[in-house]
Amino acid sequence: MKELIREVITRLIMGHKENWSDSLAERYFDAPLVNFASGDDPIFEEFKQIIGPWHRTPREAYESLHGEGSWRGGTVVSWVMPWSKALRDSNRRCTDQPSIEWTKAYDVCAKALQKQVRSELLQEMERQGVRGVAPTDAEWFRTMDAPDGKTSPWSDRHVAYAAGLGTFGLNDAFLSAKGTAIVLSSVVIEAVLEPDPRAAEHHQAGCLHFKTGACGACIRRCPAKAISTAGHDKIRCMIFGYGPDSVRLAKARGVEGPAGCALCQVGVPCEALNPTG
Repeated sequence: MKELIREVITRLIMGHKENWSDSLAERYFDAPLVNFASGDDPIFEEFKQIIGPWHRTPREAYESLHGEGSWRGGTVVSWVMPWSKALRDSNRRCTDQPSIEWTKAYDVCAKALQKQVRSELLQEMERQGVRGVAPTDAEWFRTMDAPDGKTSPWSDRHVAYAAGLGTFGLNDAFLSAKGTAIVLSSVVIEAVLEPDPRAAEHHQAGCLHFKTGACGACIRRCPAKAISTAGHDKIRCMIFGYGPDSVRLAKARGVEGPAGCALCQVGVPCEALNPTG
């Protein structure tokens, strides 16, 4: 079952018609990394303290669709979509705003590619007799205000950590084996599969800043001055990447929605790998 899931996700991403840029003459995203976490892992209860009581466990996400008491155990499927080299190159050359190619990639990922991958994966699971849910596509999913910025009832970054796909950086980006220049996604299914281990010593183990006290390259890359040695200012970051000016920039580029940013995820040692090994 795990190999089938990996094959389906990879095929859907690599063969998706929207995963192509004529200007780059390359895909936006390379082949994914796919891991699995137990849906009953205690870490999901811990997220209610770490993120907030509004964050749903896999059981809560599953039962929101299939009914109270329907959970009999299951698995969270989490995957990393690495940016292609051409997409990384385009954004790395920028310093004040994201590249046009990244704005288009962000729009494609948010509106078409990821949602379709999740939907078709769950359809394939149903053909295998396995029910599931895509939390970020659920009617209850929304972005909410929190004291330190935006939050949501399902965090793909934290889910990826639970699945052993990586850790967090100084800039709050998720640092995987393919680096921080990535996009994350996940679904919950009722099949009980062998979970992947979390090998990292702690949740920031992959970041050079926390390992050596040095680096800080993401600080220098941030045009919004939202990153410092004290951490990541989510509010300043959100205003720059997703606020009114960003929406106007995207519109000027022919895209409806924010332009995004992610400049701190390229031109840094952790761009395309885990620099700590």
